[in-house]
Amino acid sequence: MLTLNSLNIRDQAMTIAGYFTLQWSDSRLDWSGNPTYSSDIPVIYTTQDYVWIPSLSVTNLVSDIAVISDNTVIIRVTNSGTLSWTPGAVYNTQCSTDVTYYPFDTQTCSVTLATWGYTSIEINLQAVEVDTSYYEPNGEWEYTGNRLDSSTRTSGSLSDSMPQASYILTFIRRPTYQVMNTIIPMILLGFLSCYVFQLPPDSGEKIGFSLTTLLAFAVYLTMVSADMPTTSIHTSVLSLYLIIVLAMGIMAVLMTIFVLRCHHSPEDKPIPNYLKKICKLAKKMFGIGCCCKRNTVLDLENDKMEKKGKIIDPVEAFEPELSWPEVTLILDKLFFKVYLSLMVTATTVVLLILVIHYYAQY
Repeated sequence: MLTLNSLNIRDQAMTIAGYFTLQWSDSRLDWSGNPTYSSDIPVIYTTQDYVWIPSLSVTNLVSDIAVISDNTVIIRVTNSGTLSWTPGAVYNTQCSTDVTYYPFDTQTCSVTLATWGYTSIEINLQAVEVDTSYYEPNGEWEYTGNRLDSSTRTSGSLSDSMPQASYILTFIRRPTYQVMNTIIPMILLGFLSCYVFQLPPDSGEKIGFSLTTLLAFAVYLTMVSADMPTTSIHTSVLSLYLIIVLAMGIMAVLMTIFVLRCHHSPEDKPIPNYLKKICKLAKKMFGIGCCCKRNTVLDLENDKMEKKGKIIDPVEAFEPELSWPEVTLILDKLFFKVYLSLMVTATTVVLLILVIHYYAQY
């Protein structure tokens, strides 16, 4: 293996440069028993036009599936009849990718070498380890190891099996680029969408701010989706996070519209009971206080209740009178705390899943 040119998870293909070192014995080319030539001519060189070569093929190529053949590469023949041949190429093979933990993902791809036309009776295919002595590291993927898988297959009308050997290569993505250019901007945009509830309603920028943030998120979602394979076998954790944050951004726009409608409601319009209950709930759960005023008719009510012989609770003597601007302020504070909590929770869970999986690979 010389280098990994590319590993395209969208097209589910791996492009790798390398060469096969093929060795076999041919008793017809053994001249070691001839004392005239065995000492003076230990090795000769030839091409595939003059000697027999095994009919082999890389069977999981994406295109140009054919028998390995290269007349420009010389074949080394020793006096014992052992032939060595090293045909090389750039192989574009199919690779089933798993994007569940993208961009902290690990991909396992294979290069499958099999006989073409010969059965296991004629050719005994024995595979050895992958040689990485001349391997040049890839900037996006880190090579971590390989394993061999030897098996047989049947083809067509042939009843005999054909041998094949799969070189299964494992690569781990180097996540620095994706973290700097994808994950961090998305997290910052996600938290930025929460701060739409910190803008005062009279500024006139709440809707514009929320829509701009939502549009930026939609653009990043498009960029991430462009790198994902069009398959439903695996679902990316990062894609789920983006959908959740996008849904929260849409809800933030709707909530902002609701807050603005409350803020610009007429003063004489009665405040619904559910808004009053929300204000009380916000006070209990988040410590968001409601502005209170003394009722101007409380004295008359107290006199009436005293005449009836009832005791007035001094706490109940003060009823909170809410105005629409006060309701708007409470709703903004409540929505900000809820959205910020949800964003922190979702971001923490996703990052923990990705980071734990990344370090578990090592």
